Amino acid sequence: MDLPAGHEVHVPGTATAHVYFPTTALVALMQPTPGRGDVSVALVGNDGMLGVAAFMGDFFESGRAVVLHPGAAWTLPTSALTTHGPDSVQVTQAVLGYLQALTDQMSQTALCQRTHSVEQRLCRWLLMAFNRMPDDALAMDLGDLTVQLDVPIDVLSGAAARLVGLRVLAREPGRLRLLDRAALQALACDCHALAQSKRGM
Repeated sequence: MDLPAGHEVHVPGTATAHVYFPTTALVALMQPTPGRGDVSVALVGNDGMLGVAAFMGDFFESGRAVVLHPGAAWTLPTSALTTHGPDSVQVTQAVLGYLQALTDQMSQTALCQRTHSVEQRLCRWLLMAFNRMPDDALAMDLGDLTVQLDVPIDVLSGAAARLVGLRVLAREPGRLRLLDRAALQALACDCHALAQSKRGM
């Protein structure tokens, strides 16, 4: 099915009727925080699934899953996964492996936000996003990224302008395009390289 930008795949407190496997869409997992609104904790693309907690018996969403980059996803009734999935060793191993990867991503994101510069965090986020995309273009603008990185727009604009000046990134109307992946990797913090070494991706 097609997932348009801004679509909320899951919302807090609702039952997980379906799980989703994005193929070309990019989705942010958001968690509510008192007095601050939602905070982005992870990205899900062609590497994972939405609604994974249902496999472990948690059928109600605690956070929000919001589509950042429009695209497609396979969908499956949650009942089919929870009824037949545990009978398959391969399915169980795949789901548990993804849960571990998702937990690692959340932990690394929290650490990165506390210890690295805005530019390093921006580069890491872009690498994570482009790694989950079929091409080197994201249908997003800096306004979307302020929410993802929890950074004021003026600060983020300065970091993005440097990447544009270095010809690492191009800003187009409603779109961000990657020009030099190697340079982006060099500018990112070591969080991204560490995550890659863990996952072998």
